[in-house]
This record gives sequence, structure tokens and C-alpha cells, in this order.
Amino acid sequence: MKLTYSLLLNAKPQAKRYKLSDRDSLYLLVSITGTKTWRFDYRLDGKACTYTLGRFPDLSLLDARKARSIAAELVAAGIHPKAHEKQRQLETIAHHKNTLWPVCEEWLNDNCANWTDYYHGQATRFLTRYVKGSPLGTMPVRDIKVAHVYDLLQSIAKRKTLAGDERKANGAPHVAIRLRQHLDAIFRRAIISGRADTNPVAALKPSDVVTLPPTRHNRALKANELSHLLAATAVTGTPLTRLAMRLLLLTSVRTAELRGSTWKEIDMESAIWAIPSERMKMGHPHVVPLSTQAIEILKEVREITRAKSVDDYLFPNVRDRSRPMAATTINAVLIRAGFNHERLFRAHGARGTFSTWAYEQGFTPLAVERQLAHVEKNRVSRAYNKAEFFPERQRMMQDWGDYLQNIGS
Repeated sequence: MKLTYSLLLNAKPQAKRYKLSDRDSLYLLVSITGTKTWRFDYRLDGKACTYTLGRFPDLSLLDARKARSIAAELVAAGIHPKAHEKQRQLETIAHHKNTLWPVCEEWLNDNCANWTDYYHGQATRFLTRYVKGSPLGTMPVRDIKVAHVYDLLQSIAKRKTLAGDERKANGAPHVAIRLRQHLDAIFRRAIISGRADTNPVAALKPSDVVTLPPTRHNRALKANELSHLLAATAVTGTPLTRLAMRLLLLTSVRTAELRGSTWKEIDMESAIWAIPSERMKMGHPHVVPLSTQAIEILKEVREITRAKSVDDYLFPNVRDRSRPMAATTINAVLIRAGFNHERLFRAHGARGTFSTWAYEQGFTPLAVERQLAHVEKNRVSRAYNKAEFFPERQRMMQDWGDYLQNIGS
């Protein structure tokens, strides 16, 4: 009987399974449940054997015949097709395990407990965006050369964009430098685990990869400039974004610390914001005294967000409340408010403005630095500062709140 697609497709199950034979020991086995499986019978080492090729109609008649021919060649060479298939699967698994992206994943997982959530998230985003989806991500680590890494980093450093912050108009050199640091550690891990012999990143100095643009520091704003900032940001962006900018100024925290804050960190009665160590850049818990102005801001925030749980973000993402406000939101508002180019000012500059004011007011330097979470490495000194300077920091932050209120009115 000549097998055709129509005949195979319309073959019905019977009380017992049966075969529809083709040629050269190839046949379709129809089970009592209706499953149709291509099989190939052969003899090797004096034993009768059967090799399953695949299911119909996923594997067509033509493809089944091709697969049978390949299997017959293996048998002629004294190799069982199933054993060959398993070996190929093991080789594929080993190949994938030895490519760059799985090593990146291992490195990220191993360091998760040692890093802050922000740093781990940033490293994951960089590697996912630039390595996982690139040809480099699927290359065996042992085969990656200096030129491959150089080309990747150059493509990041010199990329062109038509929209967004002007800092990205000529590429992302700082991202390229950070990614080089990550890859250097990842290749060192690959060497230790025996998956690579050399580290191609080690041959690339940062200066070989990019020429960094001159650093544009966020200068401290003078009283009239700060007054203009308060006025401009009071009418730019959404109400919640305006409150986020104002609270950032009132507390002198880092932007990431503000965005990731939840209501369980806030004690309105004691006027204290307790930020846990895992959210701090230096990995140490930080307590922020809240001025009366900051408390009023928080009350307005709660009115807008209608937070229902202590785990809710103070400033949730507009599209997904389970995520915090986007990292670019506040800086985007500053750009729209005109703080760009020659008048460059970014959210992080709020800390420098506060610091300059605090020193000019004669507050104890250690109290100022403690407020900025610039923690000393010496543990004894660190504990001393927290106990000794907290009352001064409370007074300092209230004076700062009063100052902002006066110049902004």
C-alpha cells in the first residue's frame, strides 16, 4: 500500500495498535488511543531494535523518510540512533552551559545576597539588554576574543539616539565602562570554573574602550536659583511627581532611596524615615529625621495614592502600582522645567545643595555627612555618629525645611 498524507491523516485507531508500512523498515504505528508514531526497525549486534523518529503529522512522511535514512547510516556505522541522539543532547546542554549568558546568570545569582537591590537590578538590566540578546551571549566563553568584547562595548559607547535625555545623544560611555567591569568579573568566574582559559576583558583598559566626556557636576544652587527651582517644579509634571521632587529636597536622600520607599519605613508620629540596609548604597541602615514640611508632603502623597498597605510604595509607577516610580521620572520633570544644558541640574544635585547650605549654617560636619549617609568605615565611629548627632540632624532638617518654605513662598 502506498502511503499518502490523506491516508495517514485519516487512519483511525482500532482495538489493537497496527502498522502502516512504508519502505526500508519504516512504518507508522497507530495506537489504540489514536497516536501516530514513526518508527524504524533495524538489527545491530545481532539484536532486533526499534528507533522512534517522531509523531505524525508533526513529522511528515517526507521528513520521516529523511530521518530514517540518517538513522540507517548510523546503524551501518555500528551506532545506535538513540544513543547518538542522547549524545547530541548532552553536547547541546554542555554547549549552552558553556556559553556566555549562563555564566552571566550564575554570576548575578551568586552575588544577589551581597549587593543592594538597586545595584543587582542595574547589573541584571545591563547584562540582559546588551549580552543576552547579542550574538556574544550565545557564544562559547572559550571562543570569545578581545575583539568581540571591544566591538560590543564600542557599540554601546557610540550608539546614537534620536530621543530622550541629551546625555545619551552621543552614546552611553558610562554604561560601557560599567558593563566592562561586569564582564571582567564574569570571565574571571569562567576561568575558575574551567570554562575559559583567558580573560579577554583584562586586555582592555577603560581608556581603550571609550573616551569619557568631561564630568558635568550638579552644582549647588544659590538661594535665588533654588527659589526658581521650587517655583518651576511646582507647576511641572503630575502632582505626585511634584511631591516626590519636594520630598527629595526636604530629606536629601538619594533618588533610588526615595523611589523604592514604602509606607512601612515611615513613622509619622515619631517623624522618622527608617531606610533598611538592603536599600542603601553602602549597605547600612539609614534613619532620616522628617521636618514638619516633609510630614505634610507625606500626608498629601497618601491622599493621592490612597495607599492600603504598609508595603505600598510612596511613589508607585503610574502604569503598575506594584513597581516604584520610574528612575527617569524626576529628571525628566527637571528637563521640562528648563534645568538642562548650561543650567544643568539633576535630582542627585539636591544633596549637594543641601550639603552646601548645611555647612554654611555651621552644622557639625559629621552630622551633615551622617545625614547624607556618607558612612565611615570604622564601626565604632559609625555607631558614635548615629547616637551623638541625631538630635542635631533633627534640628538641621527642620531648619532646612523652614528655609525651603521661606524661599519658596
